[in-house]
Amino acid sequence: MRQAAARLALLAAALLLAGFGEDFPVPHEPNQIFYVQRSLNSNTIVFAARLRPAGGLDAKSPVDVYWRRYNDEGERKELSGIERSLAFGVKADPVAGQPGSFMVRVVSYPDRPALLRMAGGAPRLEMKVAGEPSRLDHAYLEVDDSGSVPHVRQVHLFGYSLATGKPVSESFTP
Repeated sequence: MRQAAARLALLAAALLLAGFGEDFPVPHEPNQIFYVQRSLNSNTIVFAARLRPAGGLDAKSPVDVYWRRYNDEGERKELSGIERSLAFGVKADPVAGQPGSFMVRVVSYPDRPALLRMAGGAPRLEMKVAGEPSRLDHAYLEVDDSGSVPHVRQVHLFGYSLATGKPVSESFTP
């Protein structure tokens, strides 16, 4: 167990030192639950919770996904239909027995679901990162755009352990 924790700490340090998106602005959007940055440029995909006026997550559409166009003037831009249906759109399904909670799947990675729920009055996206139950914070995608269609070579996930609050990270090839 101690060796696994040490390896995880080394991996986290290596990823942070590698400088994934270190020059990119970090979004701080209302009700932000997660964001994705890509090696191509600083434009960022923001995932934000939609809340009801009376509080709690919007049951009809709990997640709003859009671009923050830092390469331009930092304006908000909606995803295109193709981006929404093939890459960054989400499907959110209510979780049985957990009122107000949703299982969220990004359409391009449906095998990595995350739980969206309210915690301490704020929306939070939870999933396992490096095998540890975590609050997901962001992802960095290494993208190869040398062909006619860009493809993701590597995914780096970053979050915070629900048990300890310490940073956790994981990398994988999709």
